[in-house]
Amino acid sequence: MRARYALPVVVAFGLVIIAGAAFAQGETGDPTRGGQLFVDNCAVCHGVDGQGRVGASLKSFPGIEVSATIRQTISQGVPGSVMPSWGEANGGPLSDQDIADLTAYIVSAFSGTEPLAPLPTYQPPVIQPLPNIAGDPSAGAVVFQANCAVCHGAEGQGRIGRTLAKVWPANQPAAYISGLIHEGVSGSPMPAWAKSNGGPLTDTQIEDVTAYILTLNPVGTAPTPAPATPGPISLTTGLILLGVLAVFVVFGLVVYYRRA
Repeated sequence: MRARYALPVVVAFGLVIIAGAAFAQGETGDPTRGGQLFVDNCAVCHGVDGQGRVGASLKSFPGIEVSATIRQTISQGVPGSVMPSWGEANGGPLSDQDIADLTAYIVSAFSGTEPLAPLPTYQPPVIQPLPNIAGDPSAGAVVFQANCAVCHGAEGQGRIGRTLAKVWPANQPAAYISGLIHEGVSGSPMPAWAKSNGGPLTDTQIEDVTAYILTLNPVGTAPTPAPATPGPISLTTGLILLGVLAVFVVFGLVVYYRRA
């Protein structure tokens, strides 16, 4: 009787091992590619060295299976915290392979080593300041690209964060935006960025990035055209002169045909 059931048990056990091996193989990540993904998506919150910035330190994770914990955290986020869902299945921008590569990088890199890819640098563009808005939008563009674009998109069009390229309905939009950046939004993925609230940005940087956000054109609209340069005479004066010229032309034609 025991021999009768022994073979099916052994076969079932073997199938489980094979399936587990295949599953693990499918989740194998590339830490080199994961390093670039980390710089592009994670370093802004967790720091390029994984020590933490507005996000948690990545030096240690609870649980026996660390890779599984990291994969789940990246894919599903942490509800009620500043960690959003990055997996495509949860509305994020990263594929399962992206997450596997990121996991491989995080597990292998953060033991006193440097990241596998450097942080990008940005050159400030020349942006005309808006009237009655404090801050330097050109400097703010650099702050935005280094801290905000990863969530809100390079042009404020939205990514895992909300669209910022829009018409702001507040009576004092600069104060409203600045307040959100300073204090964050409790219970959402938007953290507090001000140094006074534990973030990395100075008040000047927040003032500058606020000025920049307000220069973003709403999504789906063309840039506002520059007003036409006024000519040496006004439109009314030009019409009057044109009318006088037309009278002289008609008069000259009448005289010419009468003589002919």
